[in-house]
Amino acid sequence: DSTYIQDPPGLQIFTMVKTGVAGGESVFADGFAIAETLRDINPTAFDVLRNTVRSFHSQDKITGWDLKAYGPIIQVRDGRIVGIRHNDLDRLPDLPSNLFDAKEIDSFYNELETAHAAWDALIAQDRFRLVMKLNSGDTMVVANQSCFHGRYGFQSTEQSPRSVMGCYVSQDDLSSRLRIEGYDL
Repeated sequence: DSTYIQDPPGLQIFTMVKTGVAGGESVFADGFAIAETLRDINPTAFDVLRNTVRSFHSQDKITGWDLKAYGPIIQVRDGRIVGIRHNDLDRLPDLPSNLFDAKEIDSFYNELETAHAAWDALIAQDRFRLVMKLNSGDTMVVANQSCFHGRYGFQSTEQSPRSVMGCYVSQDDLSSRLRIEGYDL
């Protein structure tokens, strides 16, 4: 979530206040495992997704905010995957450099489309997914920059509305705590 913020939250905390009438199961996937698998089976696609800077945007004219951030889908530092920035709903169309000629522009889009197809095919695989039904009072903590998270569709009524409360913890706060606890980041 919040891919349109330059430094997306490190943790997202969800508490199910009230389930809907039906559906709404939570879906989680290990983004780092998916990225490592992509690196192993399709290094070209991996390189495209780690080297192509993408644009992410969210705007709400009613409340008066216009957020925009940039970064690759797969963030790598010193050969290690350190972050995933993926949300198709927040991503703007990609524009190649104005220094490209027509043939290079076609190549840019073809490489990007091929890389995303390989990425999306892995994301869709059940072997990377954990599906859970959260009950009222259940809380889930998600490492936002490494774990994909979403939910299946649900039915809700006025008498039985689905309600989830959430909050974020910054990546800096999370990294600080992990270093204090002895983890090598």
